[in-house]
Amino acid sequence: MERQLITNLTDRIRGRNASRDVLVKRVADALRDQIRSGELKPGSRLMSEIALAKSLEISRATLREALRILVREGLIDIKHGIGAFVVDERRLIWSRLDSMRSFTELIRSVGGRPGDRDLSVALARAPADVAEALEMPSGTPVGLIKRVRLIDGTPLSIALEYARLDNLQDFQRLKEFSGGSLYEFLRDRCGITLARSSVVIAAIVADAAQAALLKVRKGTPLLQLREPHYDPAGRPVLFAVNYHNSDIVQFTVARAGLPT
Repeated sequence: MERQLITNLTDRIRGRNASRDVLVKRVADALRDQIRSGELKPGSRLMSEIALAKSLEISRATLREALRILVREGLIDIKHGIGAFVVDERRLIWSRLDSMRSFTELIRSVGGRPGDRDLSVALARAPADVAEALEMPSGTPVGLIKRVRLIDGTPLSIALEYARLDNLQDFQRLKEFSGGSLYEFLRDRCGITLARSSVVIAAIVADAAQAALLKVRKGTPLLQLREPHYDPAGRPVLFAVNYHNSDIVQFTVARAGLPT
């Protein structure tokens, strides 16, 4: 990073008696402006964390928090053991609400590398809301897939996916799921076709557990999607509850105009 950039950043964050939260915001704002103005070029590597914090006369913890904000916005990519880089292109995942697409496919559509972390497949008893969505008695055994969805190694959503089980053999097949597109797995390995879905979206804030999984601050805005999926006969076979990082994922809907 050139000396002039350090000078410009330092000028932006003057006032060392500011609170840590204020200082984090100033550092993130200053770096964001440098990236958007082109002073920090796409693909360029930032100074080491130690050197940059020292140059800006801030703590490494403050710098880390500011960089995390820019990682969530898709502006910075941190490669552990190598350094922090300005991304070549901001990856914002968006999807139309009037079409059903695999999230794995959506990630690939923006040039990202899909992945999963903390994946588990377990037998669970359906709580009341899940049982209602799957049109079954409360407490009925279902397959529960828990995972954190990733793009290029960065967490972007928490997924809880409840699958209807008609028998124990269904669960044994479901246990073979190892990540990626659940839509494709259900179709290819279980013979289940997902013909349509409905979705309810709510804006929530991340609690402590969700924040830790997504590597964001507690209180960060999330998009909660509750989505039952139906087979061609209209039977609900999958109920997904997803918590998306709203800095990375957006949804759009086409709306018809008023009749003339």
